[in-house]
Amino acid sequence: MQQVDLIWVLFCALLVFLMQAGFMCVEAGITRSKNNISVAIKNVTDLSLSILSYWFVGFGLMFGASAGGWIGTDGFAVDQLSDPEFAVRLLFQSMFCGTAATILSGAVAERGAFHGYIVITLVTVICIYPVFGHWVWATDASGAAAGWLGQLGFVDFAGSSVVHAVGGGVALAAILVIGPRQGRFLSTRQARRFNGSNLPLSMLGVLLLWLGWFGFNGGSALGWTPDVPRILFNTIAAGASGVLVALLLSFLIDGKPSVFYGMNGALGGLVAVTAGCNVYGPMAAISVGALGGAVVYFADNLLERLQIDDVVGAVPVHFFSGMAGILCIPLFALETAFPDHGLVSALGVQLTGVGALVLYAFALPYLVIRSINYVLPLRVSHHVEEIGLNVGEHAANTDLNELFDVMQRQTRDRDFSMRAPQSPFTEIGQIGMFYNSVMFELERSLNRVLDQDKELRRAGQQRSKLLESVLPKSIVERMERGESRIVDQFSDATVVFADICDFTQFSMEAHAGESMELLTDLFGAFDEVVSGYGLEKIKTIGDCYMFVSGVPDSQPDQCERAIDAALDLIFATRQLSTKLGRDISVRVGVHSGPLVAGVVGDLRFVYDVWGSTVNFASRVEEAGKPNKVTVSQAVIDRIGSTFKWHRIGRKRLSGIGNTVLYSIEGRTTTPTRRRSDVET
Repeated sequence: MQQVDLIWVLFCALLVFLMQAGFMCVEAGITRSKNNISVAIKNVTDLSLSILSYWFVGFGLMFGASAGGWIGTDGFAVDQLSDPEFAVRLLFQSMFCGTAATILSGAVAERGAFHGYIVITLVTVICIYPVFGHWVWATDASGAAAGWLGQLGFVDFAGSSVVHAVGGGVALAAILVIGPRQGRFLSTRQARRFNGSNLPLSMLGVLLLWLGWFGFNGGSALGWTPDVPRILFNTIAAGASGVLVALLLSFLIDGKPSVFYGMNGALGGLVAVTAGCNVYGPMAAISVGALGGAVVYFADNLLERLQIDDVVGAVPVHFFSGMAGILCIPLFALETAFPDHGLVSALGVQLTGVGALVLYAFALPYLVIRSINYVLPLRVSHHVEEIGLNVGEHAANTDLNELFDVMQRQTRDRDFSMRAPQSPFTEIGQIGMFYNSVMFELERSLNRVLDQDKELRRAGQQRSKLLESVLPKSIVERMERGESRIVDQFSDATVVFADICDFTQFSMEAHAGESMELLTDLFGAFDEVVSGYGLEKIKTIGDCYMFVSGVPDSQPDQCERAIDAALDLIFATRQLSTKLGRDISVRVGVHSGPLVAGVVGDLRFVYDVWGSTVNFASRVEEAGKPNKVTVSQAVIDRIGSTFKWHRIGRKRLSGIGNTVLYSIEGRTTTPTRRRSDVET
């Protein structure tokens, strides 16, 4: 190398080092604030591990004297760097190794344990990256290809496969083993996107990576050659076309130009062009970059459809776009890159390399990582993931996390006396000051309301005692409730108690609007059923629905009508489940017995029903199974052989004791009064 060549490669090595800062910014900005410190320390750690491990063993495995084209056999832990050309090469390749290692960080962010990350990084930089790199880039003393893929004529100028696809393949293997983040994919198979903590920071990271890519591709010429200016232009042009294509696809398909796809489109275009940036003309580089941006968009959507959680999109960017870049070279630069091959032959060589890459950089790491996970769990605990890896793994709290912690505790405990951390010298501290002012006023107002409520209760008790001294107690109760009609008692009625299964879990995973929409649809369908049978809806409590038969007009078949309506309730739930594409089920309990009911208003007959019968029906429902009508002995005594039923057995009901329960399967006879007759 000439002096200018050494200086150029040294400068490019520093640019590649700058890419570590780019990766850190991208990942810290896309992840949530409770995990951004975690990904930052992982970036610094994997760089340190990769540099030392690559010096100790990786460089020798990659560029040492080849053993049959499979692995290097010397150059380990070199202690003499008197040859500047060798020292520059070691430094430059160490930066490449660090890039391959850090791709993993963003993919497993927010749930990958720090110790597990270290283990996977060591596997990558010692066993995977240098061996595959030897197959492609190793040379003998004369400069001829020594690795078996290189001898076949496989072309990867700057590392689309060796660096990026290798890192992306290991990342894919790791996220398949570790699994998605909590709440990323709902039980309805819908995907949730979490908001990043700082997307402008991620955009800065993309620009830093883009700048570093000049060193990545330009330095791969290993000197200041006439090809370098063309390589640099191809690099920036491919990144630009990747951005625009990814933005266009997200706009045309999703309706809005996505920031996430715009960022990753740039990186996908850069990864794709890296393999052949030295042999492309501008038009070819732009086309390859555009293809890389498209690959990122469709690959990311494919992973989401398969419920594979890649936080930053590392696998679409590096693994899929890297392989696409390898296969593009014969299509766009056949004569330059493969002077001795035809198109089919050149594609065969590149496909061989892709196959070797998938097996060695994805399948093998998957087996290794899966085996390690059995011995050393690679995922953090549920609690650590909940509170964030910043605090859970590194005890690195922030003012913002402390503010959120106070808010969450106030929401959970309803304790408005707690105060957030405050300071006049930071933005979060200033927010805390204003938040505490609001909470002080809210607490004072709440205390005033509570004091007034106590006074009202005391006055009401005094009023009741006065009225009870001159009026019957039942009349006093009616007056205090503001009812316009006297309370009625029913010696025989049937209560149906329905509960939506797993709704609490769904409401925790879904947005509040989705939960209310589902309840509205379900209860609307239930209202139609109840109204169709001429029955009375009692009330809804949360995700529970109650109605009664035999109130206010006692009918001889009131219990049968209640069972018919309960069966229709389950049928309506199944219909709505199919329509909405959600797995919804309902559990129904039925019991007959005496009730006490009062009319609340003159214009609309809405009954407030209470007593042991309602409680009994709710306990029967708790003991039942999803999409089944479970009934008590009292119901069986009333319906006789009108319905098909089977005896479940004796169950212990909370607050009631041991009780024999039955399950209704359907009618054995045609009802004397159908629902359509009631509606008519």
